[in-house]
Amino acid sequence: MKVNKRNPWHWLWLGLLTVNAVLAVILRKFVASNNRVILYGHKLNGNLGAIYRESLKHKALRLTYLTMDYPYYRKLKQQKVDVVWAGSPRALLLLTTAKVLISDHGLHSLVLLLDYSKLKFIDVWHGIPFKGFDKDDFKVQHRYDEVWVASEFMADLYEKKFGFKKDKLKAIGYARTDVLVKPGKIDRAALMREYDIPASDRTVILYAPTWQQDDAGRSLYPFGMEEAEFLDEMSRMAEKLNFIFVVRMHLNASKGYRAQFENVYAVPADDYPDTERLLLLSDILIYDWSSIAFDFLLLDRSAICFDVPPPFKKGLSLDKSYRNGEVVANLEEFRSVIASMMENKDMALHCIDEHRNKIKTRIYERLADGSSSARACQEISKII
Repeated sequence: MKVNKRNPWHWLWLGLLTVNAVLAVILRKFVASNNRVILYGHKLNGNLGAIYRESLKHKALRLTYLTMDYPYYRKLKQQKVDVVWAGSPRALLLLTTAKVLISDHGLHSLVLLLDYSKLKFIDVWHGIPFKGFDKDDFKVQHRYDEVWVASEFMADLYEKKFGFKKDKLKAIGYARTDVLVKPGKIDRAALMREYDIPASDRTVILYAPTWQQDDAGRSLYPFGMEEAEFLDEMSRMAEKLNFIFVVRMHLNASKGYRAQFENVYAVPADDYPDTERLLLLSDILIYDWSSIAFDFLLLDRSAICFDVPPPFKKGLSLDKSYRNGEVVANLEEFRSVIASMMENKDMALHCIDEHRNKIKTRIYERLADGSSSARACQEISKII
């Protein structure tokens, strides 16, 4: 859960988790662990969600998602997910007896168990980064037992740029990408309803920028345009060229008032956490420095990259050469590229070129094969 410092309920839930973490540290000295595995992150999505779904195929595995977010806990409970609310006695029992904890963000007060227990910690992270990181950004994860990454190339990046010890890194692929490689039969109309978009055969263009990051004054919209100005422009273009414009803001960004514009639909990450299924629905991606671009690569569809300054104080982990698709620097170029793609829809939906394949091969090597979740579960089985 993303903690809102202005929300008193969030402070209460964090306090209850902290109490359970402290008690678990004490009780683990007297209680034997079992084979339970805890999943911990803002939402049960991305790599965590993919690993959880794969684990349901294995009788010997019991993965439980732990969340501080009580309304989200209730929602998952209704969906028959194995979930525990972090402020409950069940959470104390889980933290006391589990053998492994897998996370994709930070730990909040569970860091106490990292410091004072033998609970095994594994990091799976939540995206291939453009953002510049260094050793200081992963102070908690450096103390984990294992870090699972997308490829040997990414393991090398983690070692040389992020300061991880090589023996902690395991290249197993990115579990969240499995559904992009092996999507199975797609019911497009059902997918559109899932994201509250009216079902139609119109082209879906997804706009998914990164958030302000380290630039507090940064706009989430390009070319010096305000939100209303940009979305009004997109609304008119969508009407003229017959497409649907979908806005996917980062979890840390405000929801804004995007739903007021014709042909424009908002799918904020906190309300619609499953990014990969949204990508399956999207025919064209527009991005800036968001890691979503590396997931979308696997679909071999057209992308447009806004050539705006990166909002990262530590530069880039993966430089500008890792951008793919049409790079546009102003509104006129953008209009021209969109019009061209809409005139050649078949080419846009099957966009394969040498540069794109080079990036894809380097980032994922041979591990984007639809089996990364299975490899993760194999690794869990070895541990327990």
